[in-house]
Amino acid sequence: MKRFGVLLLAALLASCGRATYSQDRVAESLIQLCKNEYGLKVKAQFVKTTLGVMVEVPGLIDELRKHAPDSIPEAPPVLIEGRYTQDAFDFRVVTKGSFVRVPRRLPDDDRPPREPSAPIKKLQQVSTAIMRICLSTDAPVEFYKLIARDPGPDHLDVIFAGHVLDSKRVQFYAISVSDLQSRNEISLRRQPEEIARATVFQFIRDLRTKPLSQLLSRYAAPSKRFGDLMPMISRVTADLNGEEEKILEEMEQWPVRQIEKDAVLLCVPLHAVGDPGAFLFTVQIQDTDGSLSAIDRLGTLSSLTSAHQHLGSPEHWGDSFYLEPLSLPVFLADQIAKRAMTEFKPVDPESPKAASLKLSTADEVARALLDATTYVVKSYDFKDFQEITVVDALKGTRWAVPAAELPLYQRRNSPDLKPVP
Repeated sequence: MKRFGVLLLAALLASCGRATYSQDRVAESLIQLCKNEYGLKVKAQFVKTTLGVMVEVPGLIDELRKHAPDSIPEAPPVLIEGRYTQDAFDFRVVTKGSFVRVPRRLPDDDRPPREPSAPIKKLQQVSTAIMRICLSTDAPVEFYKLIARDPGPDHLDVIFAGHVLDSKRVQFYAISVSDLQSRNEISLRRQPEEIARATVFQFIRDLRTKPLSQLLSRYAAPSKRFGDLMPMISRVTADLNGEEEKILEEMEQWPVRQIEKDAVLLCVPLHAVGDPGAFLFTVQIQDTDGSLSAIDRLGTLSSLTSAHQHLGSPEHWGDSFYLEPLSLPVFLADQIAKRAMTEFKPVDPESPKAASLKLSTADEVARALLDATTYVVKSYDFKDFQEITVVDALKGTRWAVPAAELPLYQRRNSPDLKPVP
């Protein structure tokens, strides 16, 4: 993934358009730029301070697999979840086995670039277009997010996100390319729409073979009471009247749209059973699993409930996508956690070299988080926090350091980091 990210960063750094793209048409400008200069069809949105684009990249996951290591790497020994709440950074740490500290930064990849494959070239072109817009608009764009969607059988998205200011800093040699890579986020997810599609498909298939109690146990969202869904499940069973297979045959045509980070709407038309109406399912997403939080009966496909009328007709849901805007505090919390995690590697305590190594502990992870926090908040001149807390999730040990005392822990004779009661 590192080499893959470097290729995209190269595209970002090479792009600096001179034209000005107005704030009121920044998303449309990105769509037109991709179409006119690269012949690419993309979707784009500008939400708050985040400019996002979604592009289909066939073969992307196979390309990633080519560059993946031959064997599956061992799970990291340190897992950190970073949050920003109530003017404070809060980190939860889980450690596993024996581990040691390693240098926190890798050198820049100076290998000569190779001719990019078709999927990589497509991503480079979209990345170039994003940065041309970001660097030449009067819109208050702080973050960019590129969602690369592989339409293949794995139904996976690769998501690239970063801060526009960091790309500018590299151009002026204020930070290195490897540092930029540490600041950017690259993540992989199963497509939320496909999770919803698979959940509803299996639910309809199970209607004829599973009793109501099992359907509720398997498909009701954790936030829902069984009594809320029971009448609607019975309604679906009655309206389909044993003709579920006719409905399932049209699965690929079901309109679907993500409306929140963890919620997707899916519409199941009933014309296959001679009914002009439809069922509207609200699917709650958790990781790679889906459950049902609501089922609504629609008189016609376009007669959405009042809460969803602003989304337009389901026939056109595919023209847009959901963009979760980034915020600086959350972006920084994720970056701090990422930096601290990469500073540790597992070690076999039975190996000959283990005896000469100084094994790390959870309190050293806490110190690494303080170091990373100091560096990151200074880089972004972020001062809107009062405290940093670190919790060892397994032992319950907790450390708390006021923001004003952070510089003390950067000195050679820094104070001991003591847990709080």
